[in-house]
Amino acid sequence: MKRTRQKTQLKVPGTIEQGDGDNALYFSSYDITRSPIKNKENKFSTADQKKLEAIFEMLTTNPKQAIEQLLVLKEKYPHSPMLCNFLSNAYGRMGNTKAMVELVVENYATNPDYIFAKINYAQLCLDNCWFEKIPEIFDHKFDLKLLYPNRNTFHVTEFSGFSAVMCGYYCSIGKPDTAQLFFDMLKKITPESTMVGYAKSFLYPSLIKKLQRWVYNKRQKQINKLEF
Repeated sequence: MKRTRQKTQLKVPGTIEQGDGDNALYFSSYDITRSPIKNKENKFSTADQKKLEAIFEMLTTNPKQAIEQLLVLKEKYPHSPMLCNFLSNAYGRMGNTKAMVELVVENYATNPDYIFAKINYAQLCLDNCWFEKIPEIFDHKFDLKLLYPNRNTFHVTEFSGFSAVMCGYYCSIGKPDTAQLFFDMLKKITPESTMVGYAKSFLYPSLIKKLQRWVYNKRQKQINKLEF
């Protein structure tokens, strides 16, 4: 997709959990845009909004300076989900894992309906092999349109983050075919996204990740036996 196109419409794979606990695959349609999307949860003044736009560009080039400016804004908007998201991103780029994790947990606890709070917390769970938490985080709705039925347009970063997490989740629970569908869409729409690499690490896992997945699946089989 050319960068000059601001919006694209596509059908994406999703799953819906049935009463028997099985996941049925289906497809839903929505628009994906690269233009900024207004979020009612982020109530910034016009001046602060302009500051945020400049800080966003700074996250990759100068995360240390971005953190300094974000902390000032956070005092003014203490519960802003966007500021928590930006700060956790910046701390992660600085290698401060402790601060990053604290902000990810804080954002999900304070703003559980915010898409990036869900995505970041889900990544934390996947990285710690807490795979069973993923359905709960997304209210058992493995599709953006189901998760936010009143929205028809999603930003490309929302799509890439969500798709990568879904790819990781389905790989981790032993459903590689479903994971591949999410990965294919992710690579097609946002091949430049860093989330492609994140998703790929689940499709082609390291030895440690394979061992973690094996332990998890073995534990789940033991739990299933006990339930019957």
